[in-house]
Amino acid sequence: MNNDSILVEKDGHIGRLIFNRPEKSNAMTFQEATILKEKLFELEEDDDIKVIVLKGRGKSFCAGHDFDDIVKSYGLDKKDENGKYIKMTQRARLQIDRKLSEDYMAFQYSQKPVIAQIHGACVGFGMYLAEVVDLVICAANARFSHAEQRLGFAGNTWILNTQILLYGPKKARELLLFGSDFDGIEAEKLGLANLAVPEEELEATVQDWAERIARNPRDALITGKAMHQMALDSLGATQQFIRGYVGHTLGTGLSFEKDEYNFFKERRDHGTKRAFRNRDSQYVKD
Repeated sequence: MNNDSILVEKDGHIGRLIFNRPEKSNAMTFQEATILKEKLFELEEDDDIKVIVLKGRGKSFCAGHDFDDIVKSYGLDKKDENGKYIKMTQRARLQIDRKLSEDYMAFQYSQKPVIAQIHGACVGFGMYLAEVVDLVICAANARFSHAEQRLGFAGNTWILNTQILLYGPKKARELLLFGSDFDGIEAEKLGLANLAVPEEELEATVQDWAERIARNPRDALITGKAMHQMALDSLGATQQFIRGYVGHTLGTGLSFEKDEYNFFKERRDHGTKRAFRNRDSQYVKD
């Protein structure tokens, strides 16, 4: 694995975590998601750092999980000696998905404020991070979605408590049932983004916000974040990660009827590109 897939930069009191797989639109492997968490911990332990910025290099913030890695990690192409596909056990899936839930939870429970600086695509893994961090500043032309829900989840998601609090119950259901995309302006209206700005102003705006946050005393930032987390916990914020990883295991092991679109079978038989194209055609108007 490329050790430079997650970069760390430090600038005074500002630390930056940078997705660095631009050739993949910063789609992350499962291992890279864990490395991202470990790099977050490093910045938390650096007493000079007061605020953390999460951003991506290239044309996008983060396009989700690397699908080739998903196939490998879940053993979707594994066969027995007779050439028959082998389905991974539930216990093995649960171990993988529990680890993923811990990667998400680390950002919700970061000791220091985290700003997501979003441009281009923000999907799946990137979208979940945007929903759990403290602040989001995005380009007006950024594209957000829970397109991963179109794989056969329809509301079976990692952080449902957060999404209901963020969007409201009805809007959360809509976003998860359709997996439709929306731009940065709409993200601000929905409450996902604090601010949407022209893309050429994004870097300077995030820098300004980070510098303003860093004017707070260190102890105040840590204490204020802890109080925020305690309030979230009173609303079930920790339980959602447990429910999320169990739900993800169930959702990635669905049985499909003959008249239902099976993305994983389509990908196996006809390739990933065709599978994604045909998946999205199920959700658009004729």
